[in-house]
Amino acid sequence: MRMIMLLLAASSVMACNRKPAETENVVIAAKPAQLSFDGAGYKDDISKVIHGERLSWVLGCKGCHGANLQGSNVTKDDPNFGDMNAPNLTLLIASYDDAALEKLIRHGQPRDGREFWFMPVESYQFLSDADLAALIAHLRTYKPQGTQLPPIRIGPGLRDQAAKGILVSSQGMLKRYRDQPPPDLGESHAYGRHLARIVCAECHNSSLQGFEGFTPNLDIAGTYNAAELETLLTTGKGKTKPNLGLMSESAKYRFSKLTPGERQAIIAYVKARADQSKPTQ
Repeated sequence: MRMIMLLLAASSVMACNRKPAETENVVIAAKPAQLSFDGAGYKDDISKVIHGERLSWVLGCKGCHGANLQGSNVTKDDPNFGDMNAPNLTLLIASYDDAALEKLIRHGQPRDGREFWFMPVESYQFLSDADLAALIAHLRTYKPQGTQLPPIRIGPGLRDQAAKGILVSSQGMLKRYRDQPPPDLGESHAYGRHLARIVCAECHNSSLQGFEGFTPNLDIAGTYNAAELETLLTTGKGKTKPNLGLMSESAKYRFSKLTPGERQAIIAYVKARADQSKPTQ
């Protein structure tokens, strides 16, 4: 379970060569959000690419595909799950036009129609048009380099988790994250909720309830004060221990690149959600 959720949390693997069954319904992603990350009001191409570069870190693109986007084996430390090779994007992007990239990133639909796994499109479906356009613009700045990684190799551990229904393909994840969102706590927390659906739900499940055996319900945010959560999101240092594993790594390389305003909005939302969940006396 640990490795499966690590994949869900961090990977962007174009995987599984099997085409979906003819009767499988393609899930329509949520309507693009009007809320955007800070910087989405760019006025020129340079600002657009800069915004997209920051998002490539915040969204975890470079956590799986590498800082140079030339790919990596996400499960190299756990061969029981196989070889989950996040491909060399610099070689793939040229074969996708912008519309096809949107279908891939937001809808989990590769050009060749294969069943799609692991890339967290369930969270990316909530990206605004401006954010997605900036991300694509940044990705297109990379010239084709390196070699392509081999196709993924599914190991027995991954196959077992899929058979048990713990892991589902992108279409199932899209639907669940759309249909089971975090609670709406009103207009004052709308921005924080929007950001949490993209950067927190990827690891902490669709409504931030956590994944059993892997990540906690984000009600745990109620045990932190705002300053402690700011420290966690910028340095990865937890309240009771300095190393929180994947959370600490994600904070250092992803969440530290959130703007102060974005972090404050997320902190306010997750704390308000935790307060709402407290039992009444």
